[in-house]
Amino acid sequence: MHRLLTCSTPHFLLFACCLLSSCDGASTAPGGSAPPPVDGLVEYLLDSDLVNESSGLARSQKRDDVLWTLNDSGGATELYALSTEGKFLATLSIQGAPANLDWEDLVSYRQGGKDYLLIGDIGDNSAFRPVLNFYRVEEPALTPGATPQTLSAIATIYTAAYPTGPRDAESLAVDGEENMAYVLSKRDAQPTLYRFSLAAPLPVALPALMENLGPISIPRAPADYAGNVDSYNWTTAMDFDDSLRRAYVGSLINGYFWDRAEGETWAQAFARPPRGFDLPDYPQIEAGSFALGERGTVYITSESAPMPLARIRP
Repeated sequence: MHRLLTCSTPHFLLFACCLLSSCDGASTAPGGSAPPPVDGLVEYLLDSDLVNESSGLARSQKRDDVLWTLNDSGGATELYALSTEGKFLATLSIQGAPANLDWEDLVSYRQGGKDYLLIGDIGDNSAFRPVLNFYRVEEPALTPGATPQTLSAIATIYTAAYPTGPRDAESLAVDGEENMAYVLSKRDAQPTLYRFSLAAPLPVALPALMENLGPISIPRAPADYAGNVDSYNWTTAMDFDDSLRRAYVGSLINGYFWDRAEGETWAQAFARPPRGFDLPDYPQIEAGSFALGERGTVYITSESAPMPLARIRP
């Protein structure tokens, strides 16, 4: 399926955008007709090849024009800062992380007056890992104009395990008020929500046991869906907005919003049907984040090079 590509991309990225789409703003579907647009879509391409398998995306808690991302399994133990228009800004080396076994998501949050980035080494396609690793660093401040920068940060390591044995996951979010990390399973018929505390890291030999919060309500494939029905709602990204009243979950083709009422738990909110919307037709969409301070805007990236970056206001 092909979808609309807008060429509102500024400056030097315009040419790269037009390589992917016709410069009148519409790609050509088989048969020559233009497909319907994804609502509120603006697209960019990252001006660096350092990120070629973006599997996690997090907004900066310090600047509304900065995002952070990482590469998937086997990549360097690094995070990468980019502007919200696709300009590469910085490399952040994560000291204390022994390896990128399968880094699958990245989240930013504020807790106790500090800004944090939490990496989820949670990918497990074969469901064999008894313990998962999470690496937390304080978000560094970027120096305006001094790009690209090379930075480093020392990670606090958290370890956690599922209560009923290993499973694959690619979706991580944090509620800074609760100081809790939430993980959403990927390959279950209905994705299951888990959580564990970030109050204090435990020794590697004593991982935190995640709490099973139950399955979430997410649509199954429609009857006329021509793709792989089993993978239709595999979840690949999750985030909470800064107000902690809305959750975003992304699959390979759809995005979903759940709204949480005052006094409601995340599990209660996820038990209701979500509002769904289309995502752009990118290969392997595995990363998404709300914009800073906004509950109606999300950014997504794709595991490809050059890396597409899309801002969506559904």
